[in-house]
Amino acid sequence: MELLELHQTGPVARIVINHPARKNAFSRAMWRAMPGLVAAAIAQSQTRLLTLQGVQPGLFAAGADISEFEHTYTTPGEGAVAAREIQDAVDALERCPLPVVALIDGPCVGGGVALAVACDLRIASAQARFAVTPARLGLSYHPDDLRRLVRACGLAPASELLMGGQLWTAERALGCGLVNQVLPVAEFAAQADALLRAIAANSVDGTRAIKQGLRAVTANDQVGLSQAAQAFLDLFHGRDFTEGRDAFLQKRPADFPSHHQGTEP
Repeated sequence: MELLELHQTGPVARIVINHPARKNAFSRAMWRAMPGLVAAAIAQSQTRLLTLQGVQPGLFAAGADISEFEHTYTTPGEGAVAAREIQDAVDALERCPLPVVALIDGPCVGGGVALAVACDLRIASAQARFAVTPARLGLSYHPDDLRRLVRACGLAPASELLMGGQLWTAERALGCGLVNQVLPVAEFAAQADALLRAIAANSVDGTRAIKQGLRAVTANDQVGLSQAAQAFLDLFHGRDFTEGRDAFLQKRPADFPSHHQGTEP
């Protein structure tokens, strides 16, 4: 059985973390597999969004698999290779052109937080717990992970998470914006799926342009801002807008043309 799996449920592609024996900690093989799974998900014409979730209730991701560290970081060169594998995995989630939703039920620690903040939305159950603990191991966080963490919750909460290394409740994470919602454990799957259905019902072209614009705004990327502005204008002449406008006026669900075409990375 693969430790990282891709499941397709209608328009939702789900990357499922299946390493319960290690509390869903990521092995090097799992980090290496992530970019290919993201690419495979967006290559499917029916995919409108992507989720990252654990294989079973009460598990999300307990970070990198520390049991491999003794062999992974034997030399500076090998350590650099391993670090690059992790960043390639996290970058693949961040750069996915479709919405990416982290469904966090249970511990989300270290590298698990890095994966979660690379997603566009983070939905937690009430039993989710968060910690970023590299300082306990004499380590730091990669600058790209720092950037994403600060973007998600702000400098002061990120500093406390990193320097304190304490375990945060889902409510504490919600209070600083680290997660979007905290749902009751018994209703987590159903309410999360309702949000996924709402996202999937919207225009793929529209949500893709929104993601492009948000990325440019948060990075203060002038070239990206110009491209996002042009994409905003172009959508007024697109088939999705025509269908969305007509559906609104006719009081019916929209059947967007972008639901029937593939999505390029």
